[in-house]
Amino acid sequence: RDLHSFPTRRSSDLTNFADGTVSQYSVGSGGTLSPVNPATVSVGKGPEGLAVSPDGKTLYVANAGAGTLSQLGVGAGGSVSALSPATVPAGTEPRSVAVAPNGSSLYVTDAGSNAVLQYSRGSGGGLTALSPATVPAGNDPAGVAVSSDGAAVYVSNETDGTVSQYSVGSGGTLSAMSPATVNAGSDPAEIG
Repeated sequence: RDLHSFPTRRSSDLTNFADGTVSQYSVGSGGTLSPVNPATVSVGKGPEGLAVSPDGKTLYVANAGAGTLSQLGVGAGGSVSALSPATVPAGTEPRSVAVAPNGSSLYVTDAGSNAVLQYSRGSGGGLTALSPATVPAGNDPAGVAVSSDGAAVYVSNETDGTVSQYSVGSGGTLSAMSPATVNAGSDPAEIG
């Protein structure tokens, strides 16, 4: 459902919703994909969105069917393996993931609770829920994006046809802007 290339452009990953895995590829000089060994890595039930840390050392996968977020370290050649712990709780239906440009915070949409989950990232890539752990979003939040300067976060809300907008405060916590939402088209999904 989601494909993401690492900052180095040497590898790429793809979520496989039905079988709970992530496919791993190397990216050739002409842009062609080749499976790496192992070709897939188990994550959690119903993986949807994924994001790579700015330093390219950590991959995060939203497991919509499990209510978790997988944390994976990225090794040589782009192959991934689980961090410890392998997953952290992520609401009831996490769908999309975004990492702040400075790598200090991570945000996840939770369609099950109409919220955005917010985490701080440790030096090894591990996540800790911020306080508060969630902020309200619109109905059925789908995509999430962080502005290039890290000062704002935007969330597409499918059922509302809106985009929620947040200011990023000290420590990465979000607060709703005014207005809290702007209108979008019908069923907005991804935002970038």
